[in-house]
Amino acid sequence: MIPSRQQLLVLAISTLAGSAAVAQGSPGERSLALEEVVVTASKRGLSTVQDIPTNISAIGGAVLEQTGAMGIQDMARFIPGLSAVNNGPGNEQVIIRGLASSAGAAQVGTYFDEIPATGTGGTNVAQTDLQLYDLERVEVLRGPQGTLYGSGSQGGTLRYITNKPNLSELDGSVQMDAGTRSRDASEAYQVSAMLNAPVVEDRFALRAVGFYRDEGGYVDLPDLGKSGTNSAQSQGGRLMGTLQLGERTTLNGSAWYQNLEVDDQPLVNEHEDSRPGQVRLPFEDELNMYNLTLDHGLGSGDITATASWYDRATFFAFDVSQFVPMPGSVNQNRDSELFSAELRYASRFDGPLQMIVGAFYQERETSNSSIGYFVDPDTGLVPSNPASFFDTRGETEFTNQALFGEFTWEVSERLELLAGFRAFEVDAWSQANEISTPFGEPAGLQTPLEADNSDVIYKLQASWRFSDEVLTYLVYSQGFREGGANSLNLQTPSGRPVPRGFEPDLVDNYEFGWKSDWLDGQLRVNGAVYAMQWTDIQVSLLDATQAFSYIGNAGEADLLGVELESVLRPQALPGLTIRFNANYSEQELAENTPAYDAGDITAGRDGDRLPDTFPFSAGLIVEQQFELGGYNAYASLDASYVGTALTTFSRRSGDAREYGDYILGGARLGLSLDNWEAALYVTNIADVREPVNWEVEAREGIPDRIFTTQPRTVGINVVYTFQEG
Repeated sequence: MIPSRQQLLVLAISTLAGSAAVAQGSPGERSLALEEVVVTASKRGLSTVQDIPTNISAIGGAVLEQTGAMGIQDMARFIPGLSAVNNGPGNEQVIIRGLASSAGAAQVGTYFDEIPATGTGGTNVAQTDLQLYDLERVEVLRGPQGTLYGSGSQGGTLRYITNKPNLSELDGSVQMDAGTRSRDASEAYQVSAMLNAPVVEDRFALRAVGFYRDEGGYVDLPDLGKSGTNSAQSQGGRLMGTLQLGERTTLNGSAWYQNLEVDDQPLVNEHEDSRPGQVRLPFEDELNMYNLTLDHGLGSGDITATASWYDRATFFAFDVSQFVPMPGSVNQNRDSELFSAELRYASRFDGPLQMIVGAFYQERETSNSSIGYFVDPDTGLVPSNPASFFDTRGETEFTNQALFGEFTWEVSERLELLAGFRAFEVDAWSQANEISTPFGEPAGLQTPLEADNSDVIYKLQASWRFSDEVLTYLVYSQGFREGGANSLNLQTPSGRPVPRGFEPDLVDNYEFGWKSDWLDGQLRVNGAVYAMQWTDIQVSLLDATQAFSYIGNAGEADLLGVELESVLRPQALPGLTIRFNANYSEQELAENTPAYDAGDITAGRDGDRLPDTFPFSAGLIVEQQFELGGYNAYASLDASYVGTALTTFSRRSGDAREYGDYILGGARLGLSLDNWEAALYVTNIADVREPVNWEVEAREGIPDRIFTTQPRTVGINVVYTFQEG
């Protein structure tokens, strides 16, 4: 049964009362039964999750390895409010709190250590799904994080924190994973390795990580006579160096590379793993990243200077055979180069006032092309010397400059106040060139579009510590994402020219949260109740031909929700750990969309739920550690539930499809043998096949296509580690 708003209010009040009851008891000594994950999300040095008044979840590297987490979809089992729209392997739209738009820049800020990688995809390309190997932890901040993390952190921020080079010890690891999959998906293999080597002991060290993965396919294309077309190969790694320049000065450098090649996107029919047509849809994603970060400690605080270079090249194809006389595809190439730099100071004053202040600069250049070709009917791919029926190119230049700060005043041992701001200026320049089109005369080289936006966003917060075990906070925060340009010279369904640009959209967040340890540290219960207002929403709209999309601003939405995560480790049952998380939210339009007011009753109206949002989700992981033959062993079971979503604002539209409402389960049995660790595992035990994303076809008579849950996998994972100190 889905709770009503009144029931959510009762839940929040009951939790407050329970927190107050804990506060009234004798504080006692804090138990170490539950692990304390150290995080750096506040940019004010090291803090534990329980001691920082921020809505943050953190997954340590040991948990990531022991549960076999390999990407964003796996992490969503641990984190309330975190989900991802699957657009194919390595191409995920990360969503926090159901803040999901069909278009525009990313709404969740993504960082690889100090490297910002947000908003650098394209119309059909979302976030790179980083391989999770040799990570120290993953941090997920829920709610707008605009003051510290800037554009794109409307729903929250996702941070991948890697293990840094060890200056004094030689160590390494090798991991091998092999699994066989159902639905004729054949096998999946992965080999990963890490080597850490001190070059100059206690002064300079290097850490190298590499991986290779090969997955068989399960998609059939009967019109081409091919099966297993969606096989995928990926490889990559990173090289990191740490140089201790002085007692208080450290220089970290890193170089990253990741390449993914998917032979065919796993788009299939609703009821079987095949699709009609003679077009294959390959996807390629090549990522290069570089970073230098200098940390210097002063008596009064720490200075951090960081600079990053991010280069992502993607290739995406989609089938347009229903719009042209022969089988054809539009191939999209996009190359984004992003330079980012930040200088910040985090204080360590003796008094009650603390601060973090800084300056941020970002510059991005993007080139993209969308070219339509007729494919070879024997291979489903574009031939070597094709003729194009559609060709449009675009160039974009973008700069983002900002000053930011957060100031904290410790009023007493229990009460702390925080005020933050970010003053930013965003400048964008873009130019499109429509070389050829089947829809009338091509527009040619268009007049450049220039836009600039400047504003100041804020954060206000009060936190109250009832006791050593209970911390509460009340926060108002804002988040934004950049606007942009529409590169095609098209018309709307009503015959008007498509708007040449779209404006930034903004989120205001009002939130109450708590962190609490119960039963002398055996039970941890954290959660939050929030209300968010989203204005000037960036949405994807179809042009008059129904073949191409553009972006516009449409209306406002209200988002209400409750998040809960808990860990139970009872002393009466040694070795048992139970992790549970749940999220319930409502995402509704607060006013009619312009299309509805113009007479389109299928468009969104006041009270409609936002498309592709799942109001309820939950996850459960039960793990028992035990001794087997004198060695440490464990067994774990996990289950996750995803509620229902609609492809449109309401069921009034003929394009409305409902999907979701399924449970996935997994199991794992592991054993540690000195330097060896081995685990047998199974994912998707019941071999559930359900849509995780739904593409509605615009033309009648052509079946919809979906992305599905992954096939059941039964496999083995073996890890060997060594260390010389």
